[in-house]
Amino acid sequence: MPIRLKTLACGLAAPLAFALSLLSTGSALAETQGLVVKTASGPVQATVRGDMRTWYAIPFAAPPVGDLRWRAPQPATKWKTPIAASKTAAPCLQTGPESPFRARAESEDCLYLDVHAPAGKGPYPVMVWIHGGAFTTGDASTYAEAGPLVSRGVIVVAIHYRLGAMGFLAHPALRDSGGSAGDYGIMDQQAALKWVRTNISRFGGDAGNVTLFGESAGGFSVLTHLASPASKGLFDKAIIQSGGYGVSGQLTQAEMETKSALALKTAMADQDLGAACKGEVMTAACLRGLPDALVRGKLMNAYGKEVGNLVPSVDGRVLPRTIQSIFAAGGNHRVPVMNGSNEDENRLFLALNELGARFTAKPPNFDPADRSFLMTPAAYVAAAKAVERDQGVPATDLTERYYPLSRFGEDPALQPSFAAAAAATDSTFSCNGINISARIAAQKSPVWMYEFRDQTAVPIVGAFGGRYVLSLPQGAAHAFELPYLFGMASAAQDAQHKALQATMSTYWTNFARSGDPNGPGVPAWEDFSKGSVQALDVASGGGVVGMSADAFRDQHLCRTAWSALTF
Repeated sequence: MPIRLKTLACGLAAPLAFALSLLSTGSALAETQGLVVKTASGPVQATVRGDMRTWYAIPFAAPPVGDLRWRAPQPATKWKTPIAASKTAAPCLQTGPESPFRARAESEDCLYLDVHAPAGKGPYPVMVWIHGGAFTTGDASTYAEAGPLVSRGVIVVAIHYRLGAMGFLAHPALRDSGGSAGDYGIMDQQAALKWVRTNISRFGGDAGNVTLFGESAGGFSVLTHLASPASKGLFDKAIIQSGGYGVSGQLTQAEMETKSALALKTAMADQDLGAACKGEVMTAACLRGLPDALVRGKLMNAYGKEVGNLVPSVDGRVLPRTIQSIFAAGGNHRVPVMNGSNEDENRLFLALNELGARFTAKPPNFDPADRSFLMTPAAYVAAAKAVERDQGVPATDLTERYYPLSRFGEDPALQPSFAAAAAATDSTFSCNGINISARIAAQKSPVWMYEFRDQTAVPIVGAFGGRYVLSLPQGAAHAFELPYLFGMASAAQDAQHKALQATMSTYWTNFARSGDPNGPGVPAWEDFSKGSVQALDVASGGGVVGMSADAFRDQHLCRTAWSALTF
């Protein structure tokens, strides 16, 4: 497979608004339990979770179904009876039944959010979480255990947004009155941010102190909001986690419209399922009337195959130009930014390949001692040749100069996988991340950069029944930092991992509070303008320390092998 693997894979009126919300909901409730809160659209009731209160499944927009398919999100219908949900709403429609990150029981009616808040009064800083999943999978329920952050005095809002074809289809028939089409999923995120500005003070949040943060596709979403004119004023700080991967792969509106039309043609090849639009010029009305069975299955999957590595396109409304060109022209929003990635990002994707091969072997093979599923030296050379075709970097430079097998340990069975993953991590995440941070720093905006480096992080894929079934060690792979911010089942429980979790969650919440991750009880973190990248690691692996930005990737590879990458 190619080395370059794109991933599946952010006021002064707040105290007054909070005071008014106490009057409207009853000060006793807000002070002691705060179980029922009156939003602008209707009341919601919390679930008590120890010291945390969670309001699940709050509608922030109308269901995007029927005539509202492939439109900008519309206001939710008001209600009178308190919503008392006990779990996250159904996720948005997902793409790809084979993905281990695919959320189940999905629905087109999915524009809901969860609010996780401390039990006290506030006002608390607000952190709005955008989940990852390649813009095709994922949901908010995975991040419901927000205790590591909430316990440090912030409110976490986790949102849903339309995915795949439902979120990003850009057929010409769907152009709005301004001529734009696509990026509905990003418009959903903007609608959720507007909801937060309007309502969060009623939950004890500081509506004038909102941090947008997300990982993978969520991180790319944060980057999109930093560039989008329509996101101006919707957030005050931004955290980009492994989000720089797609900055060179954005499609123009014309390109996305072409791919969208091809996906529709493929999906509608079945005469019965496609009858709604047969025998006529394709119109917005017939597209919005497509049967659920076609939309849920064939269209979502056909779109995923046609578009490939999906990122928001230049649609004319959310993004008038590419993110790169907007930043280069200085048109991005100037807010404090934290930006980072993981040391071994692409080992996750190699591990997924190995897992898939083990599943499809006849018979299935889950013996990690059988190392025949690892990448071979010949496969590594073939992958380097594919990169040469795609990116112009000579294959021999990759395999002999920049990423020779001898650099990657003493185990010859692991060397090709480690080398391929290192090259893909650099070209996809690390070097793009460095370039993004450098651009922001050159604009004299505050930016802090990190690299998550814990080689002992618990893998999020490959373990069954308490046993790791893969031959490839994943190290600090893509998304492996998430259990340190959310209380996931894969979070390690020993003292040094707990210490790293405490440090990271403190950095994140300090940044949400003040725009600076530094504070009492955590190691000093120099901002990127001083040439520093913060290593985030357990004590036995090197600890939490600053390192030179020039040296944080071996041999200055961002300036040599991947010098064509710009931002």
